[in-house]
Amino acid sequence: MSSVNSRSLSVIQTSVWALTAAQVRDQAASISPTPGGGSISIITATLGLALVHKGASISLKRSRDDSNRLENLVDLCAGVSSSIAALSSLADADSRAYQSYLEARSLPRATEAEKSVRRASMEADLLRATQIPLTSAAEMCRALELAETSIKLSDGHLLSDIFAGALLIRAAVQGVLLNVDANLSGISDAGIQAATKRERVELEGASIARGEAIAQAYQTRISASTDS
Repeated sequence: MSSVNSRSLSVIQTSVWALTAAQVRDQAASISPTPGGGSISIITATLGLALVHKGASISLKRSRDDSNRLENLVDLCAGVSSSIAALSSLADADSRAYQSYLEARSLPRATEAEKSVRRASMEADLLRATQIPLTSAAEMCRALELAETSIKLSDGHLLSDIFAGALLIRAAVQGVLLNVDANLSGISDAGIQAATKRERVELEGASIARGEAIAQAYQTRISASTDS
């Protein structure tokens, strides 16, 4: 494990994407509160989607003789690039939200007025730290749709990379939704809590269904390649 001080890294770097892979690893393994499970799950999904882009973009270079496939792959690559950008920003947003919550917890609470301000700040930051994982899970579900399209369009020798990416994204949905579970009890508004729980269940269900569809598409392509 690197001896680099994780606290100094968080001060020097404003984005996880400005760190080396080794620094991200070491910070995740350290006592630093961020990046935690949510951010690491989002990073994992982003890297998984990068593999999907690899498969689609290499296939794009080899599809010049098929105009319809070429157009579909161009659209696919654009969609994947947009989703990668969205997930990349959410990784940093997740860490910032949790850090804000920790700062709210450290507010003074000597008087009733201070306690009231602290409670309100904590709940507002907790809601933010819960919404970001939900937004991230929704973007990951979109990423899974793109992965399924890529499985169907891309060259056969690239399917293992794309499917590996899809598996990472699918696992990341489960990982990031654990943050929602952890935060639910701290939300005092019963209506918001119930709506959040429903959204969380819907997103996990959608990711499971999409993951199964991707696995089926992958097996269909692999079987066709083996039979030919």
